[in-house]
Amino acid sequence: MAKKVKIGGVIGKLFEDESLLFWRALTIVVTVLTLFIIGKSVISIVKSKRHINRLERQKSDYLQKIAADSTMLEQLKSDEFLEKFARERYNMQGKDERIYIIEK
Repeated sequence: MAKKVKIGGVIGKLFEDESLLFWRALTIVVTVLTLFIIGKSVISIVKSKRHINRLERQKSDYLQKIAADSTMLEQLKSDEFLEKFARERYNMQGKDERIYIIEK
């Protein structure tokens, strides 16, 4: 004769009635699988949102760089600014001038 094993606590009460044992076990398995699938989906959604936020920040940075470059391009069309820029950036000199570079 098979000996019944008593399981205590909440889990034991779930499995006391042998006629409903299969359905209760099936319900637990389906619930666990459902929670696992939902959990995976939530993790995927969170990762996607983080990636989208990162791309939005990059987009904002690139738009700022484009605005700065557009401003610089407009300024470089002026001969006065172009001369000033060349002198400062590339240490260029005019006729009969000497340049002394002082590094900080």
